[in-house]
Order: sequence, then C-alpha cells, then structure tokens
Amino acid sequence: MKRKEKKEGKMFGKVIRTIISGVLAIVLVVLMVAANTVLASNDRMVNCILGDVDKTIDNSKAETEGLDLNYNKADYTEDEIGDAEADLSGRISQEGIVLLKNEENMLPLSEDSTFSFFSANTAKLTVGGGMLGGGTGLRDVYEEKGAKINDTLWQFYAEGAGKDYGLASGSISFGDAEDFRINECPLSEISKEALDSVKDTVPVYVLKRVAGEGRDMPRSMYNHADSQEDKERSYLEPDSSEREILQYLNDNYDNTVLVVNSNAALELDWLAEYPNIHSVIYAPGSMDSVTDVLTGKVNPSGRTVDTFAADALASPAAQNFGDYAYYNEDGTVTKYNYVSYAEGIYVGYKYYETRYEDTVLGQGNAGEFDYVSEVCYPFGYGLSYTEFQWENFKTAWDKDTCTVTVDVKNTGDVSGKDVVEIYAQSPYTEYDKANGVEKASVQLAGYAKTEELAPGEAQTVTVTFKEEQLKAYDYKAAKTYILDAGDYYITAGRNAHDAVNNILAAKGNADVQKMTAQGNAEMTAVYVPENPDVDTVTYAKDSYSGQEISNLFDEAAGDVTYLSRNDWQGTWPEHDGEAMDQVSTWGNEINGTDKEGNPASFVYGKTVSSELLAKIDSFDSLSPVDPKSFDDEIVYGKDNGLSLIDMRGLDFDDALWEDLLDQLTAEDYFTMIAQSGYGTDFLESVNKPFCVDADTASGLIYGGTGAMFPNMMTLAQTWNQDLALEYGTMIGNEALIGGAEGWYAPSMNIHRTPFSGRNGEYYSEDAFLSGTVASQEVYGAASKGMYTYIKHFAFNDQENHRGDREGQFAVCTWLNEQAAREIYLTPFEMCMKNGDVELNYIRKNDDGTYENATREIRACQAVMTAFNRVGYTWTGASYPLITGILRDEWAFNGFVLTDNANTGVFMDGYQMIESGADGKLTYAKESARFDFDENDPAVYHYGREAMHRMLYTIANSKAMNGAMPGSVFKDTMTLVDKVRLAINIICPLLILGMAVLTVRRFRKKKAKVSVESTSGQEES
Repeated sequence: MKRKEKKEGKMFGKVIRTIISGVLAIVLVVLMVAANTVLASNDRMVNCILGDVDKTIDNSKAETEGLDLNYNKADYTEDEIGDAEADLSGRISQEGIVLLKNEENMLPLSEDSTFSFFSANTAKLTVGGGMLGGGTGLRDVYEEKGAKINDTLWQFYAEGAGKDYGLASGSISFGDAEDFRINECPLSEISKEALDSVKDTVPVYVLKRVAGEGRDMPRSMYNHADSQEDKERSYLEPDSSEREILQYLNDNYDNTVLVVNSNAALELDWLAEYPNIHSVIYAPGSMDSVTDVLTGKVNPSGRTVDTFAADALASPAAQNFGDYAYYNEDGTVTKYNYVSYAEGIYVGYKYYETRYEDTVLGQGNAGEFDYVSEVCYPFGYGLSYTEFQWENFKTAWDKDTCTVTVDVKNTGDVSGKDVVEIYAQSPYTEYDKANGVEKASVQLAGYAKTEELAPGEAQTVTVTFKEEQLKAYDYKAAKTYILDAGDYYITAGRNAHDAVNNILAAKGNADVQKMTAQGNAEMTAVYVPENPDVDTVTYAKDSYSGQEISNLFDEAAGDVTYLSRNDWQGTWPEHDGEAMDQVSTWGNEINGTDKEGNPASFVYGKTVSSELLAKIDSFDSLSPVDPKSFDDEIVYGKDNGLSLIDMRGLDFDDALWEDLLDQLTAEDYFTMIAQSGYGTDFLESVNKPFCVDADTASGLIYGGTGAMFPNMMTLAQTWNQDLALEYGTMIGNEALIGGAEGWYAPSMNIHRTPFSGRNGEYYSEDAFLSGTVASQEVYGAASKGMYTYIKHFAFNDQENHRGDREGQFAVCTWLNEQAAREIYLTPFEMCMKNGDVELNYIRKNDDGTYENATREIRACQAVMTAFNRVGYTWTGASYPLITGILRDEWAFNGFVLTDNANTGVFMDGYQMIESGADGKLTYAKESARFDFDENDPAVYHYGREAMHRMLYTIANSKAMNGAMPGSVFKDTMTLVDKVRLAINIICPLLILGMAVLTVRRFRKKKAKVSVESTSGQEES
C-alpha cells in the first residue's frame, strides 16, 4: 500500500512540474512574440529612453592629423552641467512668477513666517519632474530653501484623509478620454487639529488646474461635477468646495495668499467677494520659488503673457472653441470636426484693448463695453515690491529701424527688475474699413528687461523694432501686405492697457470720464511714414527671400463672418453651428437643457455639403503641379563614393548633392520618409549615422541629461530674452553630452483662449512675444549644432479633435489670411528669420589636403507640422502652407516632419511629400501609410527632394561631430537588438530543455535484472 502511495505521489509531482514547465513555456513564447513585435516596433524609442544613442566612428582611413573634428563643443562637462542647469532653472522660476495683487503691501512677509498650504493638490506637487515622472516633493524644496511649513496641515493632505482628494488627470492617454474632476477636500473633511494648526501662520490657498495633450479645459463642468451649480461653472472657476475653503480663510484670517498654479489665465473676478485675500501670486508651472517670493528673497518681476478675463467665455474667440461636428445632409454625424476663427485678429488683448479704445472714443458701434468688469489683469501686467520711475522716453528712426530709449530708476526700498514694453498703434483708415483690413488698438513691438537695479539706481533701456512690424495684411483688395499712410503711435507701457491709455492721452480727443486711467502722453511718440497713400508695394515681397507675397489661403476663409472693429456689435461672432441633441464629451459650455430640464452641454454642429465633405475626404495637397508632368531619370544605388560627411558645409544647391542622392536606395527613401519618428535611421548607402530626435519643450526626456525646466509659459512670463537664449543654449549643451541631434521644440501655437490644453507648452496669446522667446531658444540650441523642430505648424491652437487618436480625422480650421499671417504664422516666421549661426566643417583644398573652416548657416533648420487641417487640407500636406509659405516665401530648405503619425489615417505619405514636406513621425512600418512606388516619376521626384532636405539638415548638425571625409560611421547593434537576440536564443533553448526534461520525466525506466551466482554450483 505504501509503495502504491509513493508511486502516486511521484506521479503527482511529475504532473505539477510538467504544468509549471508548460506555463513557463507559454510565458517564454509570449516573451519572444513581444520581443519580435512590440519591442521591435518600438525599438527606437526604447533605445533612446535607455540612453543607447552613442555613435561609433572609424577614422582609421581619415586624415585627421592637425584637424579639430569637434565641431560643436559643450560649455560644461557631464559633472559640471548639473549646477548650471539648477541655476538656470531657478532663475527662470524666480523671474517667471507674476505678482498679480498685493493690497496694502501685505507681501513680502517675514522669513520667520510659517506657511499653511491649503488644497489637496499641494502635497502631490513636485519640482523638476517630466513626462516620465520623477521630481522632488514641493515641501522638500521649500524646506531646503529655509521656509517653514505647517506640518500638521501638510500631513493631513499628504497622509491623512486629505490624501484621497485632488485634481483628476485632465487628459487621459493623449486625449482618448478626459477626467477633469476638481475633487477638492471639502472643508468639513479637514480635521479640527489641522484647522487649529493654522493659527499664527500665513494661510496660502493653492488654486490649481491641469489639462494635458489631447484635451482642452472644459468650458463647463457638466461631465465632471456633482452639483448642478458646479456643472454650470467652467473649469477656470473655483467650485463650491474650493469656495467654501476660501470663504473660511477669508472669514478667519486677515491676510490669506492665493497662489494660482495653472497654465490658464483663470477667471479671478470672484476675488472681490473675499476682501481678506490681499495677495495673489501666479505661478503657472513650477512652484519652487513661491516661498522665496512670499518672504522677499525674490522680488517678483514676471509679467502676464495673457489677458486675465473676468469671463473667458465672453471673448470673441471663445464663441467658437471646442466640440464642433459636421453632420451629413441626412442628419447623421460625420467623422469630421471643425473650428472657425471668426474673431479674426482680435485675440486676447488685441480684442479687449481695441474695444476699450473704441468705447472711449465712441466709435465702431462698440456698445456698452465695460473694461473694468471684463478684464481682471491686462496683458503684460505684473507688480513688484519696489517702485520704478520712467523718464526721458525718446524714439529715433534710422531708415526703417526705430530705436526707443527710456530711463528707468528704482525709487523704492529694495532691489528689483523692471520690464519696458513698447507698443505701436497703426492708423485704422477708411481704406481699411472699406477693405476689411483690421487693426488692433496696440500691438507689442518690442520689450526689454532691466538689470537688477538697487534702490536709487537707474538704467537706460533700449528697444529697437522695424517699420515692417507695422505692416498689415490686406487679403481682400491688395492681397498682400500694406503700409497705411497716417500717424503711427509708439509708446512705452507697463502693460497693454497702460499703453492704450498713453495713446489716448496723446491723441487728446478721448472722453476721460470713460478712461480707466489718465495715461501719460509723455511716454508716446508719433511716426509718420513717407507714403502719402496706402503703400501696397514696399512689403509685397518677403524681406528674406524677395518672393512676391500674395494670398495663399483663400480656401481656408470658408463662409465665416469675421469680427470687425468697424462694427463690433454687428459682426460679433456667433457659434458656427447649433447645439445638437448629442451630449458633448469634450467639455462644451452649457448650451441647452437635458431631458430633466437642467442646463446641459451638447455638441455644436452644422450640415456639411457633399462637395465640401468630398474635399475633406480627399488627399488633395492643393498643389498646382500635374504629377504626370515629371520625367526625372530614376537612379538608385549608384556607387559615387560619397558619404554624408562630405556634404557638410556645402551649399544646398551644390552639384555634388546630386551625386550623393544617386547613391540612395529605394529602401532608404521609404525608411527616411515614412519612419523618421524620434530619430532617423542609419543609411549605409551614404554612411548616414542614426540620429536621435528628442522631446519635450521643457527639457530633453532622453538624449540629454534628464534635467527638466519650468514650463515655457513660465519662461515667457520672465519677459527676459537673455534667459530664453540661455535656455536654448543649455538644451544644446545637454544634447552634446547626451547624444540628441534634433529637438521637438520649441512649441509656439497661440493661447487663442485660456482653455487650450497645451498653453503651458506654448508661450502667449501674443504672436510677437511667442516668436521672440522661441527665436532665442532656436538660436541657442543651433549654436551647439542642434536642429530644432519648431512646432506645430500651424493653426493647432486647440487640442480637442486635433486628430492624434484612433477615430479622429483632424479638425478643420477656418480662418482668414490676415489672422493667419499676423497671428498664427508670425512666431514661425520670426524663428525662420532670426539669423545665422557659425558652422564648423572640414574643407578640402585643391592640393588634396584638409583644413578647418567656418561659414554661416541658418539657425532654424527644422519644422514639425500639425495634426489639424487648414480649411479642409491637413496642414502637414498643405501645398500652400509648406511650399507656398515655408519653401517659397521663407526660402526654407530644412527638414519638415509631421507630428505623431502612428494613428493618423488621414496622414497620407504621398500627399505629404507632394506638398513639400519630408518625413513622418512614425517608427513602425505598419503605421507608415506610405506606399513608395520606386518607379513612379512623381513619387521619385518629390521623394528625392525630401531626402535632399533631410540629409542637408543632418549633415550640418552636431550629428557629424568627430567625423570628416574618409570617416566611417558604424551601424552597431543596439541595446534592444541585443536584448531581442538574447531572448530569441535563450527562450527556445529553455523551452527545448523543458521539453526534454518532460519527456524524460514520463519515460518508463528499464527494469533492473539481478543475477545471483551460487557458490560451488556448476552449470549443467
């Protein structure tokens, strides 16, 4: 019996071991499949994140003696750069904070003050983290700076009942869904102990909002709030739980500080209800310098980059923003969405300040517009702990350049920095009114920040700008840029509203009773250009290329009625569509009632004609060129003995490029055009190395050092161009250490409304400010050999329905050409024209020897297009946009890449190259959506042009560091390849081993035969 039980026990053990082996075999098979599918498809990104970006160069056959092949040099070693990064990040954070309110000079506070931070979000905040997480807890940062924090209250939010509250993420998975629950810890849930601990401290309420890529902030909280009252509010307002806490602080403390931590200019008119909130600090991104500002260690010098409206939904731009869908003629919804920029040029302060002036002057059918109730804080606004006196405003013109000087003196008691903002007003003439040319009351023309001025110290601030900045685009009559005749007012203002009041004071015909302030005429000058009538010639050619400028976007104007200051009320934008019966899951404002009769949020929609629908469905780039007209000789794989390094320093149109391009294979074309996401592959035919292109705008998440900086809105709020240049240069330094060649930044779409989900990554509602900051970043990075993909080109000013996710097909953006050129294209144009950087290369002499040489090359060398459409055409494949503007008008020969094309089924590869663009941001063949027909003359022609531009950009970048003619880049095995190889070898061996053991485990053993020999017995 025991023997039988023992036998059964052995069998049971064998079965268990076999089952375990089977499970392990399945796991190993799954691992192999994943390694050869998921890992293989994402190998480029994985290698980048893991830091496998080094290049191997064989210089054994290159004549390197006496030559410097280190074309771009870092300013720091790997050990030194950390301190420099921390210093720069700190200065951006400090100078980027804006003091919005400081009644009775309640700030700064004593350094001995203890701060009680209210809000469930404070304990979750970190400093220095990026897309991949990380960062240092906010409390640790504050205490390291010497600040005293109320531990009891902080622990309540960090470890107590408060830890379960806090803002939801906003955008989910790049826009697949959204969750904008505010979820603040109610006052009733805050323990008595925590509330009692606030006594004898300074209460600081942190009002935080989030958004994120793929989703915009909700215009109503219909889908995210519980009470009907909160459902009807927008995300930019405090909800009932937040208001209850604010009321408690207002009632119990005489100096509550409000810190606004949001990338949106929140609605702050409600502050009037809480008179004991004397101080308001705006820190949109990093909050690490907040306690320094509270205690006066840092004197705030930031300025707003957006207008803080009392009701963001009351702006003309907000009338058409968000969730708009096209419907078929039979009433069914299509897969397409749209947005109409009916406000024209009147975005942000260009609306508020212009309507204010027209109200004061009693013109333009401005109606009963009350600036004070409309605007909480104007564009360019910010307070200081000291006072600055401005004197001796002067302007001097030298041909087409104006130099403005202002003497700035610190008349206060503490040192600080001031910002001088220069605004211009162009005449709004009868010609303009007759031809629909719109003019803002003021536009930013230049700015400068002072040095740190000690009490009593003065500085003469100088700002220059060009007459060309005063031009306007006439898209109806002249169909080009014009310069009106008449008086142009130039003024130095402390903000945009101050500038308008100065000009009104200088004009002398304003109703002072309607003005919000007296204005200072002494800070104003008048410029009268030489042309007696409207000039339609001087600026009708591009200042860089000499190309004739004329309308390119007539199709994109659509059937929209655009806002005009000639008739404010008569042309006021309406919603371009009507509220449908489908509830909006993309955050529309309250625009109807639900079945229970409660206010609700619905999709806006309108019927699309079958003709327009067919155009949207098409892959028409709008190119006027017949693809059948090409008869190029198709050449692949020719052996001309050239390498990409041979092309460094050559002109774009040098004849040698044709020989190099002849060497490319058809596979090279497909690889570069269809799979250039997060880097470009090694090409053996021309010995092009693998190159890394890295995200993000606030720091390189790979290919650098891993350091993260305050967001770009914070950088813009510094109003310090030197800091922007330093930041771009720092990114270039990091790339020299970490290996990246390209940078998916800077991002310069416009804060058309405060609801945009990526406003923190973008700079401002103002095009000039955006372009100035971005240009400095581009220049700094380019000085270290990086090519920067300025993005998102263009008109990508909302996240909703942009076209990045499955089931999205790119929102159709309708706008007129004046708005397109004067607002949305201006930052890109400024980057294109921000000058040249020095290019170091090796030049071959006539005698065959080599020497180091230098030349100038354009700083801006790359562009990333956008998801959305301009009119009905995808921007990444719009011939008017890519060839018309970029290639022709701006004479750009660099690399044009799409935004993420892995899910964009509307992103057709041929349409893209036909438009003049070059590569797709994909890295997997299955998402390339490009059938490269190697024998088609048109495909070959456009493909060859694309290859030329991409290779030209790379040849003249830091990718060539360490190489010269004769050098050979080696295509070494990547880390992912090594892992995959190991998996594909080891896993089958393990499976085979388990199979052998299983067979042996169940094979019957041969019975043992025992032969006993008997002593003394003989065989018979």
